[in-house]
Amino acid sequence: MNRTYNFLIFLAAISAALFFGACRKDKITEDETITGPGPVILVEAGVTGLVTDESGSPVSAADVYLGSKHTQTDEHGFFQLSGVLNSALPVVRIEKAGYFPSLAGFSAKAGKSGRVKVTLQARSSAAQLNASSGGTVTVPGGGKVVFAPNGFVDAAGQPYDGAVMVYATYLDPTAADIDHLIPGGFLGRSAAGENQILTSFGMVHVLLETPSGQKIQINKPAEVTMPVPNDRLSKAPATIPLWYIDEATGYWKEEGSATLQGNTYVGSVTHFSWWNCDIGSGYVRMSGRIRLGSEHPYVVLRVTQNGGLSATTTPDEDGNFSGGVPANETFLFEAINECGDVVYSTTLGPYSSETDIGIISITWTTNNWINVTGNLVDCNQQPVTNGFVSFRTNGAQSAAYFPIQVDPVTGAFSGTIVNCSGTEVTITAIDIDEQLSSDPVTMPISPDVDFGAVTVCDNPVTIGMTIEFPDGSTKYIPINYAQMETDSSLGDLYKIVATDNQGNGNSMQYDLIFLNWTGNPSNPNWAMSSQFTPTGSPVYYEISTPNNSIQALALGTQSGEQIIFHLTNVTVHENPSGTSFPQCNITISAILQ
Repeated sequence: MNRTYNFLIFLAAISAALFFGACRKDKITEDETITGPGPVILVEAGVTGLVTDESGSPVSAADVYLGSKHTQTDEHGFFQLSGVLNSALPVVRIEKAGYFPSLAGFSAKAGKSGRVKVTLQARSSAAQLNASSGGTVTVPGGGKVVFAPNGFVDAAGQPYDGAVMVYATYLDPTAADIDHLIPGGFLGRSAAGENQILTSFGMVHVLLETPSGQKIQINKPAEVTMPVPNDRLSKAPATIPLWYIDEATGYWKEEGSATLQGNTYVGSVTHFSWWNCDIGSGYVRMSGRIRLGSEHPYVVLRVTQNGGLSATTTPDEDGNFSGGVPANETFLFEAINECGDVVYSTTLGPYSSETDIGIISITWTTNNWINVTGNLVDCNQQPVTNGFVSFRTNGAQSAAYFPIQVDPVTGAFSGTIVNCSGTEVTITAIDIDEQLSSDPVTMPISPDVDFGAVTVCDNPVTIGMTIEFPDGSTKYIPINYAQMETDSSLGDLYKIVATDNQGNGNSMQYDLIFLNWTGNPSNPNWAMSSQFTPTGSPVYYEISTPNNSIQALALGTQSGEQIIFHLTNVTVHENPSGTSFPQCNITISAILQ
């Protein structure tokens, strides 16, 4: 039985060199050869990131892989990993049940880390066809795929003749959030082995599974049709190279071509993951440093070519950026804050060789930026020397902020965040060593906000459902989200969704509802209902809750507040084995969204 897991993701402030790739934050290091595959240089480095869904809400408990290292995002959607990496283009892979997997490339400098933001796309209901007959599947968002009869194999390469579940999506390369959606980025390696910046004219992602969730592949060519965005149709060539994402390296690799038929590209592919219609072009290296006074807030840097095609990336913690820009042409260079506002803009180029543009200074405006300071103390009022502070504001656009790490000696924190028309800023502090969090602390927004001493003492930070068995072992199940609803007849309902992703296409989603039958918080009688949604053939747990076995330890009512339910002396039934475990305790802790 898979029992004990650790969910807290520890965050650190970091720095890295960056790469301007068309429509995404791809990076190359200073030692990489631009015209061909660079040498493999192994370095000890890392990455910190933020994972959200398409609505901008944090995705918790997403699995993040960096080589052989693995972790999960915390309740804020953040993660940190480090290890020995190939500095040419290390990538993290992000997966979660119900979403398409994604990749994020970053730069690896010895002793440093990269910063990435990734948006996971939800998987819509699968189209189904029979392997023996093949068929045509319409791609949500645009396009189609035509599968040949008897053209499928299982993971072992053996012919597969059962039902095929087709999950597919089209990605518009002109979408506003393309830089967070596209996997890996837009750094490609041509059939001749040359590194190129890619300009996309449309892409699709296709996943093939059996009804039980096992991966399958094609062994006969499939025809893929991708629509071309209207504003790129006039620039679309009659024939364009096809590229697929190499999930091991994060590079796009050229394989085959597609022809323009009306407003779509049509091509033949021999396997499935992401496929992309792209034109490659050369570049030169441009480096510099961007700052706001003495601070280096998180911003997105965007380069836009004369034809309107753009690229984005993010600087490191110290504001440094370095990478490729279009050669021998002028381009628009912009800095965009987390509210989506352009805070710096200028025209640069043309450059025919490596160029350092020096320091770019963002102008301080009272309405855009907030200086936040304070210090963390533990239960004994001693400095918290290993921790961080996360932020949120109450503005109409609530930005997802990277956390600020505390000083390793004094416990002090200081940094600059953007204000999206808010009036209040709220912090939550984490003591990593003790795995405790503070109560939320809210202050009115002003140019300088000093939170003073913030006590991190009583609140456990583990968010999820933990089953404690009679022998002392535990089973941890991550929580996707939690919310409170008010029913006119039943009163307040707490709805919690947790997903146990067991690998190999097997997972179980738990939908839990907690209700106080009395409606009286002074004399509660809590009940819990549950619903199970399996994918594949997972192991799962049913819970028998006798009367008065549920205690509410924390009952937040607003977004960002915590709820904790404790179930005592309950019986847990493991399926499909049929084994029952009496006298179990269960703790369910979540943050309301």
